[in-house]
Amino acid sequence: MKKLFLISTLFLLVSAFAFSQTQVLSGTFGASADTKSYTLNANSGDRTITIQVNFLKPFENKPNVVCGISSIDVDKNTAVRYAVKAISVSRDGFTVEVKTWGDTKINSVTGFWVAHAE
Repeated sequence: MKKLFLISTLFLLVSAFAFSQTQVLSGTFGASADTKSYTLNANSGDRTITIQVNFLKPFENKPNVVCGISSIDVDKNTAVRYAVKAISVSRDGFTVEVKTWGDTKINSVTGFWVAHAE
């Protein structure tokens, strides 16, 4: 009886672990004046660049995505103002949105992302 209980418990634990694994993917992104439609280094006011990211392997469920900046080159004569976020997240990918405003001139920006789902 104890063996049956132990085997059943072990089976349930293994099954629960197999079905509750978290899928995680990560990568990098970047944009500069060489990137098509790049306007973060020109004019003033609100300016945005979007970068499409496609996952190498689609998620089973829509993931949560976290983005961050790893380097940024800003004109020394302007304030540093920027925001980065993931938009249009799907099982297949998402779009990184980098935004600046005011007189900020961003010459280039690179960053990272991490996507995770149960």
